[in-house]
Amino acid sequence: MSSEHIKRSNQTGWDGMADSYQATTAISVDDVHYGPLGPGERELGLLGEVRGSRVLELACGAAQNSIALAKQGAVVTAMDISNKQIRHARRLAAREGVGVDLLRGDMESLGMFKDGIFDLVLSSFGWEYVPDLGQCLEECARVMAGGGKLVVCTVHPLAAFEWDEESQDLRVFDYFRLPVEVWSEPEHGLEVGATFFHTIEEVFGLLTAIGFAVEQILEPSPYPITEMSEAELRTVPYRGADWERQYERMSRVPFTIIYTARKRS
Repeated sequence: MSSEHIKRSNQTGWDGMADSYQATTAISVDDVHYGPLGPGERELGLLGEVRGSRVLELACGAAQNSIALAKQGAVVTAMDISNKQIRHARRLAAREGVGVDLLRGDMESLGMFKDGIFDLVLSSFGWEYVPDLGQCLEECARVMAGGGKLVVCTVHPLAAFEWDEESQDLRVFDYFRLPVEVWSEPEHGLEVGATFFHTIEEVFGLLTAIGFAVEQILEPSPYPITEMSEAELRTVPYRGADWERQYERMSRVPFTIIYTARKRS
């Protein structure tokens, strides 16, 4: 299965899933989210002051993060591979009364952008769909200004393994040879797609080889949703019934990993 076929399949799948995903997932347009059920920017403070910053969000979905940043005065461009997700983003940005430059595109190929034009590149749960992560990072570095910041949250490598509901533990069979998760959603017109997992060492090595200085690696635990009131649950920046059903696993094994890095001048 070629890289282009994987990307086309993932695009078709997200075009098919976009409506149901946006309808069943509650994502804040006032706080940048960093993974399901976990803390966002208000708590973690990874971005700093964004007013006037030139921001690129990759794999933006319906651009909730970009909308939150635009409300804070950032100049934001958001990109996703799915036309349907971009349509949702346009409607949501109009509803929230902010301007976000929305584009359909491929994270491995950012040729529509000049070198060094962004101060911040952000992505929330998009890396795992990229067949060539090294190429994606090369492009991120190219379009970033010297000293610019990269903030990416993605699926944790331990999420590659099965959770045993009966014994309530994770079956890790070979961490050093992480599987590629091949998935299909025939009801959404998806023939086959793929999720790629990367060890922490691999990602750290790619980032530093390309010219980033890694500042933080975080493995945030989820909020204690079983102990929270309905009002408190509404403050969680990224949630939904599908994620809440996975709470027991996520409360014991990291599901999200966050990398923050600076492009060396």
